[in-house]
Amino acid sequence: MRRPRGTERRRRVAGKQSENMDRWLITYSDLITLLLIFFVIMYAMSKVDVAKFETLTESLAAALHSSNQVQMHNLGTTGLVVPANPTNQGDKTKTGMATPTDPALDQLYNEVRTYIETHHLQNNISIENQPRGVQITLRDVALFDTGQAVVRPDARMLLNGLVPFLQSLSNPILVEGYTDNVPIDTPQFPSNWELSAARAIDVVHFFANAGLAPERLAGVGYGQYHPVVPNTTPANRQLNRRVNIVILRDSTDLPLTSGPANSSQVATTPANSPQVGTTQANSVQIGITQ
Repeated sequence: MRRPRGTERRRRVAGKQSENMDRWLITYSDLITLLLIFFVIMYAMSKVDVAKFETLTESLAAALHSSNQVQMHNLGTTGLVVPANPTNQGDKTKTGMATPTDPALDQLYNEVRTYIETHHLQNNISIENQPRGVQITLRDVALFDTGQAVVRPDARMLLNGLVPFLQSLSNPILVEGYTDNVPIDTPQFPSNWELSAARAIDVVHFFANAGLAPERLAGVGYGQYHPVVPNTTPANRQLNRRVNIVILRDSTDLPLTSGPANSSQVATTPANSPQVGTTQANSVQIGITQ
């Protein structure tokens, strides 16, 4: 028996209405998914990468040079944010400044780095290209016996390998001596100042005897007061006992000198005990600073 057409039409309309009532779930689920993604992105953006932020501030400081200010339309200028607490309190570098471009020093840096890697000297020597110049750091165990300030005979070959690189430029060279915080009290070295200064001047004498112009050379002893890491473990103390050889970009970074032209202060006696107050023409300088 054939069903009435009206009954079939009512059933089709009821089926469509039931289907349309569930379509809102699709829109709702899409909205919830988008909200979840939005909050995930917001959470990720709220975590600041300190290292990347410091890199950004240094790049901005270099781009804006010494003014460190941004000109804002109709609002004057705004100061540039720079790190408030520099972490490097050891070596005398200028924090928050990009390394100036100097092709000759850049080439020296690359050549010495290649030399270190080729001869597998990474355990004893490291090199950095800093704003003040190229810094070559030598661990004290590679140069000196404990409590002594005379370069060991086997270490002279290590320093000799650096001489050709230093002779390739005419830039001033500053030798810095550092110690750990273990006290020393001997007739020759009453404190770590004397020990660090004597080590620096012994390296200066070595380079002068190797043919470097004495007027390019200066030395300074910082004692125990500029560690690169806390003196809390033997390994850290070993890192703090070091000698830096810095090929400077500018002679104004040398320790302050006095006396006639082409002269500098001498802080060593024949016994290699650092003292202050003597001058001698064409000599090197040892400054004992805190």
